Amino acid sequence: MVSKDFPAADAEKADKLNAALKTITEGIANVEISIVSKIGAGDPYKTITKVEKTSTPGEAVDLAHTAGEVWLLDFWATWCPPCQGPMAHNVKMLEENKDAWGGKVRIIGLSIDKDSETVNKHVEAKGWGNVEHYWRA
Repeated sequence: MVSKDFPAADAEKADKLNAALKTITEGIANVEISIVSKIGAGDPYKTITKVEKTSTPGEAVDLAHTAGEVWLLDFWATWCPPCQGPMAHNVKMLEENKDAWGGKVRIIGLSIDKDSETVNKHVEAKGWGNVEHYWRA
């Protein structure tokens, strides 16, 4: 087994090493390769690609971080009971801080539900529309 975590800044190197090792070990039984890069505190944020805004299903967009912006990215699902309280708290934080945070802070809910329609209906029923909601298959 070969396993190594690289910092996000070395993502290209990690990808190249991973591909090279997999080519070399192809066909050899019981060989595991796990070379990954991970985002850590202080690392530049990577663009999240091909997500759908739940209010406009079927339209893929990219979420790109802008320098100076603060993001709270909440991975959640409508079927996850422990996810409901934090999402309600996100909504409350946005309501309480809208004047101070205006344009500087984004709270983004990224759902792992089966479809965006389910998420959109849940968000509307709960009144959680001030959080930016996206879905990714």
